[in-house]
Amino acid sequence: MPDKLVSKVFYASRFPSLYVRLASILVLIILTMGLVYGFITYSVTYDYLQETTQQFNRSLAKKLVGERAIVVDGQINRQALEKTFHDYMTVNPNIEIYLLDLQGKILSYSADPGKVKRDSVSLVPIESFFRGELVPGDDPRSLTVKKAFSVTHVPSEKDAEAYLYIVLRGEEYDQVNQALQDNYVIKYSVFSLFASLAIGLLLGLMLFYTITRRVRNLSIAMRDFTDNGFQDYPDQSLIDTQHKDEIGYLAHSFDVMAEHTIAQLSKLEEQDKLRRELVANVSHDLRTPLASMLGYLETLTIKGETLDSESRSKYIKIASQHGQRLSRLIDDLFELAKFDAKEITPQKETFSFSEFIFDVVQKFENKAEQNTIKLSLQCPQETLLVDADIALIERVLDNLLGNAFNHTKPGDAITINVLLQGHEIQIQVQDTGCGISGKDLDKVFDRFYQAENKHRKGKHAGLGLAIVKRIVELHDSKIMVRSKVGTGTVFSFHLPLKTS
Repeated sequence: MPDKLVSKVFYASRFPSLYVRLASILVLIILTMGLVYGFITYSVTYDYLQETTQQFNRSLAKKLVGERAIVVDGQINRQALEKTFHDYMTVNPNIEIYLLDLQGKILSYSADPGKVKRDSVSLVPIESFFRGELVPGDDPRSLTVKKAFSVTHVPSEKDAEAYLYIVLRGEEYDQVNQALQDNYVIKYSVFSLFASLAIGLLLGLMLFYTITRRVRNLSIAMRDFTDNGFQDYPDQSLIDTQHKDEIGYLAHSFDVMAEHTIAQLSKLEEQDKLRRELVANVSHDLRTPLASMLGYLETLTIKGETLDSESRSKYIKIASQHGQRLSRLIDDLFELAKFDAKEITPQKETFSFSEFIFDVVQKFENKAEQNTIKLSLQCPQETLLVDADIALIERVLDNLLGNAFNHTKPGDAITINVLLQGHEIQIQVQDTGCGISGKDLDKVFDRFYQAENKHRKGKHAGLGLAIVKRIVELHDSKIMVRSKVGTGTVFSFHLPLKTS
């Protein structure tokens, strides 16, 4: 699994980093903004200049007719018109003058004849002009270009025979304007535009670097964590959990995941170690009674006829005891396996715990007598109804009492205390035996664990308390233990009282 994850990290590294991709996007955005800004600025400026020129020179055609005596006695003065054409071509090439008939056909003009490409101009802009609307009109020198213009009726609006059509910002103006685009002011404006965009780009890249640095550090931490096989905790300086944003939340999640992963791996290693110990212990605990039993049976087979009846009975009894021990061990192993697989579920029922505990204690009275151990019960006289699996709770008490007998000596005492505590009862199994040392106390519920003490009696596999723990947990309770070497041990757990 780690190898696959490492290969994925290397595969991902072949592609551009997040910072490079974000920087590329930012550069593209800045360039696009610059182009759009330049286009809009140019278009708006051009239209603005056109409209300003047209507005400023709105009455130029009418003034020209009056000042240059183009209309005399209600008639068009052709000579004055020709002179006006000539003068404005020489003195003021900024404008071009055209004489149009009422259909828009060009009759004469002041422009260079070789440059005029239209025979007529559209009357729509002219009619709009007379209505007070300022719109660009056709430029006779181009088939596509529209320009600001001024126009008037000649000789008069009432007796119009033609239009005096003046194109503002003519060819000479265009040439000068084209030349000025290379001058200092234009260059300075373009430089300012690109300088502003460059500064914006630089600031954006710096901000992106600051943001992506946290992602990059987190990526390095994840890669290191993967490379070391999820064993060592990542460098905390690479994990920024201080910022309360998406990246901070991602870092926090990774931090929790790394901690959980290390804990789980440690737990798996511990479980693997326990599994190996389990196999070793099971092998040992199964082999020992089996070997003893087979040894006695083999002796009976070989020497059966030469042995007296007392010896044969003794060997048969010992072989039977080992067989029973082997049977109990196998039963415990199967039962514990069922608990681990969650195949056993409590079949709860309501019963009187007072009567139940009395019956359980009675089962051990004979054993207590034989071992000279004082067995007593302390339980309230009132009826205590509980809701539990009676068979499983009996197994808990059997195992706890059996464990107490295994760790006591003649003259010691075992006491079962049933204490009423609010809406539940506490069951204690207390003995005055050898006690359990502090180093063993946390491990007594581990399977096959056997605390070393000089008073332990009998050969048991160390599964009883592990089964007790599973059963108590199935009843939503917890088994507790406290002990002191040389004084004794107390096991306790709680059961809820049945409420009506």
